Amino acid sequence: MPYKMEVALFVVERIGRSLDPGFVMTPEVQAVYIKLIQYFHADPEFPGELEKGLMLMGPTGTGKTLAMQVMAIYRQIDNTAFIFNRKVCKMNFEVVDVNHVINSYISNFYDGILVYLTRYIVCLDDVGSESEYAKHFGNKIDVISYILTERYSKRLLTFATSNFPLKTLEEKYDDRIISRMYALFNFITMKGNDFRKTNKNPK
Repeated sequence: MPYKMEVALFVVERIGRSLDPGFVMTPEVQAVYIKLIQYFHADPEFPGELEKGLMLMGPTGTGKTLAMQVMAIYRQIDNTAFIFNRKVCKMNFEVVDVNHVINSYISNFYDGILVYLTRYIVCLDDVGSESEYAKHFGNKIDVISYILTERYSKRLLTFATSNFPLKTLEEKYDDRIISRMYALFNFITMKGNDFRKTNKNPK
């Protein structure tokens, strides 16, 4: 949909401050939000592939999780959507910590992660921080790798955040999963200071 970048930046800043009063739109942060706004408006100026999802990467506390929470709210303003199997799908999503996903598997086996295997959009927060394997009554599985593989095979839109650079993720996951990540994500790096060290009310 048509939009004005200056208006969009004003809106996301307001949303950011409503979620975290200490949010500051620094030049480094603004550069990332410009890309996110372009992506959610399907702007051809977006420096990536609109058919893929997003992975925000960067050091701890730079605002990756907050950015995805902001965009989950922002997209509701224009009710942005995408086409999947000739069906119009709203871009509704929530940001879910990977350890919550793994605990859901441990508690309820595959029923606990079914929603992450089938939902049109999922945002996995802090990919790479999870334990390599989870067990449910002796059944051992790399839960996040399994979810990424299934979502890749179903061509489902996937978002994620990670505190780790690609080099570290390549050491954690096998080549097959890394290949899936490259197919699933546009990689965007967030730079800046750790907000948790300067903000009394971090999110």
